[in-house]
Amino acid sequence: MNIQNIAALGLLTLAFTGFAGAQPKQDKQMSPNYVESCTEQQIQMHQKVKDISADQFRSFCECTSKQLINNLSAAQLNELNKSSKKPAWFKSAEDVATKSCLQSMPKTQV
Repeated sequence: MNIQNIAALGLLTLAFTGFAGAQPKQDKQMSPNYVESCTEQQIQMHQKVKDISADQFRSFCECTSKQLINNLSAAQLNELNKSSKKPAWFKSAEDVATKSCLQSMPKTQV
């Protein structure tokens, strides 16, 4: 192999790895329905509380969703998103997530 072939191979390798590195990584996600159903549930649970708006509940549920995404594995999120029923392990994971979000929103209760 001559020097030109080695240089071309090196540039090709760099170009390929740079392209592969520029690909967006697949982020873990929760079903968008989670935030909607969580918000509706919170509104129903707190019907008598007048000083908490639906937007505050939505913020709380978005926070909970983000916490779940951070705390759960990709396999757990996949199971959760594909299942029509919540898995047995989900309640404890959701409790941990909601408690971390309650610290910033003390009026909201789960």
